[in-house]
This record gives sequence, C-alpha cells and structure tokens, in this order.
Amino acid sequence: MTYRPTVRYDERYKKYVDELFKATTLDRNQIIRLALFSAAHSNEFLNVIQQYKRVDVPLPSPSWSVTDADLWRYKSVENAKEKEEKTELRRRETEGRNGQVYERRIVNQGGIRIKLG
Repeated sequence: MTYRPTVRYDERYKKYVDELFKATTLDRNQIIRLALFSAAHSNEFLNVIQQYKRVDVPLPSPSWSVTDADLWRYKSVENAKEKEEKTELRRRETEGRNGQVYERRIVNQGGIRIKLG
C-alpha cells in the first residue's frame, strides 16, 4: 500500500527541493523520500524529535538501513523489484542467437499490436 500525504511547507523548502530537482536526476518525490529515509538515521533529526517525545512512549527505530536505497528511489520496493525483473527480461531478450542482437517488443495501444525484431 502506498501512503500519499499532502505536504505543506514553507516556500524556502519548496525552493530548496526545486533547486535539488534541477541539480540532480531525482524527481521531487524521490528528494522528499530521501529526506525522510535519511532523517531516521540523522542525529540532528533524532535530537529535535527527542525534544517532542512523549514521556511514556519510546521512539520507533527505522525498519530500514542506510543501504536500502530502493526504499527512497522507488515509490515502493515492489516497484523496484518489478523494474529490475523487466530489465533482466529485456537483457535476456536482447542477447539473441549466435551472438546476434535482436529486440522483441510488443506494443499494444488501442487494439493495434506491433512486433519489432
């Protein structure tokens, strides 16, 4: 299940995210997911959160590690695995016979089927 919150923030945050978007190959959602992903492992974030912690409730630990980059890169880890499988399939299909490279594509739009290769 995908959680899609509406985030409202100061214009300075918007400007910063827009500048990161222009300076990188990441989209805005990836930038915001990366910020949340890394915040859980940031001492600065945890120090601020600690100031607002309820006395009777322990702070949660993240269920991911800093090496789980697919978590912020893709909308969901399942999407990342699907993308990886499709890439593998495409790679196998382009290997061809006797070293020849061919590509098998089937495009289906509006009932028209086109097969190349």
